[in-house]
Amino acid sequence: MISSCKWSLHKFFAKSPHIRPYLPPTSLYQPAALRTYLGQYDTVFIKPTRTHMGKGIVRVQKKPDGYQLVKERGEPVHVSTLDELQQKLERLCSEKTHIVQKGIDLAELNGRPYDIRVMMMRNGLGKWQYAGMLAKVAGADSVITNVARGGGYVVTVPHALKKSLSLSPAEIRRIERTLIHLSYQVCSHFNKYRHSAQIGVDYAIDKQGQIAVIEVNYDFPSHGLFAKLKDKTYFRTIKRLHYQYRKRVKHKKSRVRT
Repeated sequence: MISSCKWSLHKFFAKSPHIRPYLPPTSLYQPAALRTYLGQYDTVFIKPTRTHMGKGIVRVQKKPDGYQLVKERGEPVHVSTLDELQQKLERLCSEKTHIVQKGIDLAELNGRPYDIRVMMMRNGLGKWQYAGMLAKVAGADSVITNVARGGGYVVTVPHALKKSLSLSPAEIRRIERTLIHLSYQVCSHFNKYRHSAQIGVDYAIDKQGQIAVIEVNYDFPSHGLFAKLKDKTYFRTIKRLHYQYRKRVKHKKSRVRT
């Protein structure tokens, strides 16, 4: 979730009975919370509350001989104790400006984790409309799936689901329908938070095919991601809906002036 505090938005979406079951366990970062999460989960992510594009994200993993942490991408750092880990994290993270979140064992494509972006746009009637989806595959040695920062690439969702989870066409369609339905729920609930003309919802798909909402990008979610797909249908749909909604807004403003 961007352009606002991730923690505030997490609490906001947790109020929805439709969205809450899809939210990974999340808390404000502090040493006690980190200790609790590492007692329950093998992997946790620590994220800045007011950045986007994967900036500043730290992954921490439990290992037989200690802990391993990686910031965004690159060589992991190993420490032996939780106290050592917290000392390392003091330089990277601070209370009230970071959250700690259960790590999800993301499905992988050719050994690289991916997540799914669903694009929702307001149309010429001002109503939310599904515009397209794609899979964002992490770059080499990256803990983030942001294509620009992590050096990754995009593929179609059916390709990613089939190759990573060996799903049938019917199972793939079921997941796609669930993602679209849930994205309408996200947009409907977001209307209570503030107005936006476009929302890109990022979903995790784990190795068992379970879905989680991991980020809600509003106001300026990337259109260019969809231009990277070989088939430009989604990209053209996004641009058409964007144009239709801007035309509607311009028309309404001109009516108010007259």
